[in-house]
Amino acid sequence: MIRWVSAALVLLCATPVSGLDLLPSNFVITKSQIDPAGSVRLPTKPWSGSPNPLIEGQIDRQAARIPQPELTTLQLIQPLREQLLDAGYSEVFSCADASCGGFDFRFQLDLLPAPDMFVDLGDYRYLLMQKPGDAPHTVSILASRSQTDGYVHITQVTDAEFPDQTETPLPQIIDTLDPAGVIETLIATGHAVLPDLEFTTGSADLGLGPYPSLQALSLWLETNPTARIVLVGHTDSVGALEANTNLSRRRALSVGARMTSEYGADALQIVASGAVFLSPVASNLTEDGRAAYRRFEVVLLSLN
Repeated sequence: MIRWVSAALVLLCATPVSGLDLLPSNFVITKSQIDPAGSVRLPTKPWSGSPNPLIEGQIDRQAARIPQPELTTLQLIQPLREQLLDAGYSEVFSCADASCGGFDFRFQLDLLPAPDMFVDLGDYRYLLMQKPGDAPHTVSILASRSQTDGYVHITQVTDAEFPDQTETPLPQIIDTLDPAGVIETLIATGHAVLPDLEFTTGSADLGLGPYPSLQALSLWLETNPTARIVLVGHTDSVGALEANTNLSRRRALSVGARMTSEYGADALQIVASGAVFLSPVASNLTEDGRAAYRRFEVVLLSLN
C-alpha cells in the first residue's frame, strides 16, 4: 500500500492534477481543484495566535481517501515525504496535531471541505516541502484518518513566494448574527462561532434565548442526518485550568441539551467538548483579548 502511495506522488509531481486518474483504483480521489492564480495559507510554524500570511501562485488542491484505516498518519505521509526528497525537495516544516497547534492550526488551512476531506482534530500530521529554482514549487500534505479510511490532502503551489511571517491582526467577531451565514461558514471552513449564545459569568447555564444559531444548526442537522458536529466551549485563563475545563465542557453539554430538547436535534449527531483557554485567538493579557477567548464554536466532524 505504501509503495503505491509513493508512486502516486511521483505522478503528482510530474503531471497536473488531471493526471491523477492514473492512480490505482484503491486510491479514491474525492476531489481535485485547480486555481491558476490564487492564494493559500501554507504554515511554516506552529500556531502562535495569528494565521500565517497568504502566498500566491497557481494552486492545485487534491483530496484522497485510502481504504486502510489501520495506517497511522506517519505511515500515510512518510512515503510521500521520501519521494519528494528524492525529487529534490527540502522539508520546510512538519508537525503533528497538538504540536502544530491543534484546533486553530487545522482551521487556518485552506483544505477542500468535508466530505471530500476528513480531519480528526486529535490525529493529523502536516508536512510542507519546497523545491527551489526559477519557478519554485511548494507541496503541503495533511494526513488524517477516520474509523474507516485514511485521508490525504495535497496542496501544490507553483511560483510561491513566502512573505515575512509577521503577526497580522485577527478578524473581529461580528456581533450581528446571520443564521444562514453560520451554516455557510461551517460548511466552507469546518467551524463557525455561535455569537448569540449567552452564559452567566462562571455558570454553565445557557440563557433562555431564543437562539437563532441553534435553531438553524438543528434544522441543518435534520436535513443532513449523516453529519456530525462538535460543540466547543472556550473560556479565558482567569481561574484554574481544571475549573475552566469543567466549565467549558459543561457549557458545551448545556448547548447540546438545548438543541435536542428545544430544537429537536439528534443527540447522536452531537459531541460536546471544552477547549478552555488552550485555543487562543488573542492576547490573554488584556480585557479585549480575554473577551475574544470567551467564545462558543461548532466544528464539523463529518458529512458522511
